[in-house]
Amino acid sequence: MEINEYREETTGTVLVVDDDVDEARLALHTLRELFPQLCTRTVHSAEDLFFYLQGEHGFSDRSEFPYPNLVLLDLKMAGLDGFDALLWLRRHPPHNDIPVIALTEASEPQLAKSAYLLGARSCLTKPLRVDEFENVIQGFREWLDFDDSRVTADFW
Repeated sequence: MEINEYREETTGTVLVVDDDVDEARLALHTLRELFPQLCTRTVHSAEDLFFYLQGEHGFSDRSEFPYPNLVLLDLKMAGLDGFDALLWLRRHPPHNDIPVIALTEASEPQLAKSAYLLGARSCLTKPLRVDEFENVIQGFREWLDFDDSRVTADFW
């Protein structure tokens, strides 16, 4: 789990889910460079995504592990993969409302199509290209500026 330092001006949280530590670090670095106002977190498995979203297994402190406004999800992970995660999200409201950007290899466009069918809002190819990454994240600006303090605790 990597955590950027807390800032008063943080506007939203992006959770990166990727079992490849180097790919996750690249995504975090790119996010921090392009959008320093965002809080970024990472987990390395679909199981940890589920625990994070439910505030379980060490993720209960929402000041340290804020509920994400956006998830970047690698589709090809060991164990439960990104498709399993998309299915889980779809079946577990209110988590099914979180926009998900699927990460896939450029040579596998059929995976992106499957991800869209399971609820991904967008797809990016790995390795990430900064210009594409920035454009896609900008498209989710309204989600990242969402003030989750307006949501009551019993909503989750």
